[in-house]
Amino acid sequence: MGKYLLRRILQMIPVVLGTTLLVYALVFALPGDPVKAMFGDKPVNQAVAAQIRAEYNLDKPFIIQYLLFLKNALTLDFGNTFAGQPVIDEIGRAFPVTIRLALMAFVFEAVFGVLFGIISGINKGRWGDTVILIISLLLISVPTFVTGFIMQYLIGVKWRLLPVTAGNDPGFLDLLMPAIVLGSVSMAYIIRLTRGEISSNMNEDYVRTARAKGMGRRQVFVRHVLRNSLIPVVTYLGQDLGALMGGAMISETIFNVHGIGYLTYQSILKGESNMVVSIVTLLTLIFVVTNLIVDLLYAALDPRIRYA
Repeated sequence: MGKYLLRRILQMIPVVLGTTLLVYALVFALPGDPVKAMFGDKPVNQAVAAQIRAEYNLDKPFIIQYLLFLKNALTLDFGNTFAGQPVIDEIGRAFPVTIRLALMAFVFEAVFGVLFGIISGINKGRWGDTVILIISLLLISVPTFVTGFIMQYLIGVKWRLLPVTAGNDPGFLDLLMPAIVLGSVSMAYIIRLTRGEISSNMNEDYVRTARAKGMGRRQVFVRHVLRNSLIPVVTYLGQDLGALMGGAMISETIFNVHGIGYLTYQSILKGESNMVVSIVTLLTLIFVVTNLIVDLLYAALDPRIRYA
């Protein structure tokens, strides 16, 4: 186990470096001058512009800018925004909002995805299974922003059950609708994944053997069918937790949630390379650590799995 953990941690290093390099290159290649964008329609003083470029290392070649970013990032110094605020402080204000949003979406998709997947798998071919499959297919097919606008109109405007927008300091109810929208597509995939695994495992030989030995139907389902069926679901959920934080940009923009996604979008528009790469670095670390935890959970779900 120790060697496996060390090997996985060492594998994280090139992943993080490669991701940050790619994102830094993409931001660097964006058209336009971020310094001129700071002044808007006002005339740009060339001396002031040159001073700003020197302060933020914008006058240096791309590779030098990237290496300076890595050097400072090792000490958690991500520099300042063009407005003079420390990047780490801006992320610190936005990140807790996205964490709450992502965790609410994660719980929503995990609970309802597995629950409806089990119902669908047990009742395969019946009308309940058909209804659940149709709803899950609609959630997958319809774009997230369309689902968001429909829920805003119906639940927020017409029925007035939940707030339409979240704002700067959102509470549980403010984030409930964005969380449902954010987790709806993943919930649909979990439903279909759980359904397929449940219906497949119920016909396996070891299930028939357990029933032949006199084991109760509920005990067979919980100890054998459900436990084996959850392995691919846990894999998907582990990967999706990091994706929820990175993919919250659309939901946060629609519902005016001032989280990491919203901050990333604004930073891209302003050409704030340090901010964008810092956020991506943080999300990449969350993603790889989450995947490592999921791999370690495999042994708990299936004793046959061991790590050399």
